[in-house]
Amino acid sequence: MKNKNNSEIINSLKKSIREKVQRERNNLPVSYREKSSKTIAKKFLNCSFYTSSGNILIYYPFRNEVETTLIIESALKDNKNIILPRVCNKELELYYVTDPEKQLEVGAYGIMEPISSMCKPAKISDIEIAIVPGVSFDKKFYRLGYGGGYYDRFLSSIPEKVKKIALCFDIQVVDSLPASSHDIKVDMIITESKIYRSS
Repeated sequence: MKNKNNSEIINSLKKSIREKVQRERNNLPVSYREKSSKTIAKKFLNCSFYTSSGNILIYYPFRNEVETTLIIESALKDNKNIILPRVCNKELELYYVTDPEKQLEVGAYGIMEPISSMCKPAKISDIEIAIVPGVSFDKKFYRLGYGGGYYDRFLSSIPEKVKKIALCFDIQVVDSLPASSHDIKVDMIITESKIYRSS
């Protein structure tokens, strides 16, 4: 039997961590997730970079993620521009969303996505802050996604000056993740109990 090569070992480790963390997140009580989501959203909205930014890339929550709709609603009230992604041909297309109730539909993987015919397209160069999803993050700021590779490809094209922020529960932060050469780090991780800053 041939030994597994390095990438196979990394992928196997990632799969194992992904399953474990998702299981733990799914087991969090609903009341805890709701309370923690409010705490995390408040921390984000109180950050100076939020106040000074105009265009915010964010995602719609699914699979018991932090409730990012709290930030979307607050940002729209604050006259910020919200940019949401839509999966198209294994890539992410970006659109401005001004009315989530009317401009979103269930898209790839059951995630709410912009209806392209009802939203103005956005460009990567428009983004001032990027809130990125992930199953797990480590204390070196590496991110473990859901395995589709959409954000790995997408984040590599975001300008370095754009702050990349992770919103997650404490249980999603681990000491170390297996990292590949194409993995992109985030700049900040906000949880219910802590804010991790890369610098």
